[in-house]
Amino acid sequence: MTAVAEQRFPRSMRLKRRRLITPLFDRSDSSTRSVAVGGVRILYRLTSRHLTGENTPIQIGFAPGRCKNAVQRNGLRRQMCETWRKHQHLINTQEIPKTRTLTLMVVARGSKNAAELPADLTQAMHLLHQTINH
Repeated sequence: MTAVAEQRFPRSMRLKRRRLITPLFDRSDSSTRSVAVGGVRILYRLTSRHLTGENTPIQIGFAPGRCKNAVQRNGLRRQMCETWRKHQHLINTQEIPKTRTLTLMVVARGSKNAAELPADLTQAMHLLHQTINH
């Protein structure tokens, strides 16, 4: 497999369904877990694969939080998506059961320092990998 094929971020991996996003933000739901590094928090949970409508091990969404304007919000979202795409190999999808999908929401929080966002997200992905596999 080439390096380009490994770094793809297909539409099937995008978390778009409200019924999958809402439980990630439900604080009373004990199946939702999170990891946080700096200005990034990753909310995640395992969901039955037939509920996602896709045959992918991971579905992910990005939430840049409150921003001054749409330009800043879209820029942060693009930066988070690009960082995830480049470093998605850090998450081992082989560990996820074939009947489940790992649903994730990457949330930018606190100060919107765009320079620190990629490093924080990469560290959060390392922490997520350690948490899932142990």
